[in-house]
Amino acid sequence: MDALPLFLGIPTLARGVPMALRPARNRSIANARWRQRLEELEGGAPESYFEERRSLIAYPPCRTDRRTRVVGILSVFIGLALIALSFRH
Repeated sequence: MDALPLFLGIPTLARGVPMALRPARNRSIANARWRQRLEELEGGAPESYFEERRSLIAYPPCRTDRRTRVVGILSVFIGLALIALSFRH
């Protein structure tokens, strides 16, 4: 048994399952954080990094769940493959 693929596969699988099954939850959290930070900056809060407001406006969160679901499904497959590789020997 090889430990490295096992230790990499378990967190990859654990992170991929929620992304694949409930991508709307991740999107709603990202939208809420994005909206809150933009409102803080509009209210006069200092920027955390150079041109933070401009980057928030230029790169809003995704509008659909498709990308999150695809990344979640790929993470599940990669996690399962890594776990299977760890028991191969």
